[in-house]
Amino acid sequence: MADKADLTPEEARNWRLAKLFDLRSFIGALFLIFGVLVTIPGLNASQANIDKAAGLNLSLWVGLIMLGLGLFFTAWILIRPPKPITAAEAEAARQAREEFGEHAPGH
Repeated sequence: MADKADLTPEEARNWRLAKLFDLRSFIGALFLIFGVLVTIPGLNASQANIDKAAGLNLSLWVGLIMLGLGLFFTAWILIRPPKPITAAEAEAARQAREEFGEHAPGH
C-alpha cells in the first residue's frame, strides 16, 4: 500500500473522494442529523409525554443513542480511512477487467 505522501495529486484527489463517499460517512452524517432532530424534542418533553412512554423520556434517550452512533461512525472514518489506490493498482484492475471480461470469477 502506498503512503499518503507517495500519492500523485490525482491519486490524492481520488483518495479524498473515496473517504467522502465511504458508506461510513453517510451513515455517520445521517445518525448525527437525526440524532439532533430527535434529541431537541426530548429536551423539551412534557411530563405527559414522558408518562405515555412508561416514565422514560424516549426521545431524549433515542436521540442521544443516535448521536453516539453518529460520532462512532464519524470517528471510525477519521481513524481508519479507506486505503488509497495508486494509479498502478487502478491500471491493474482495469487490465484484469478487460482480460477476464464476462468470464471473471463471480459472474
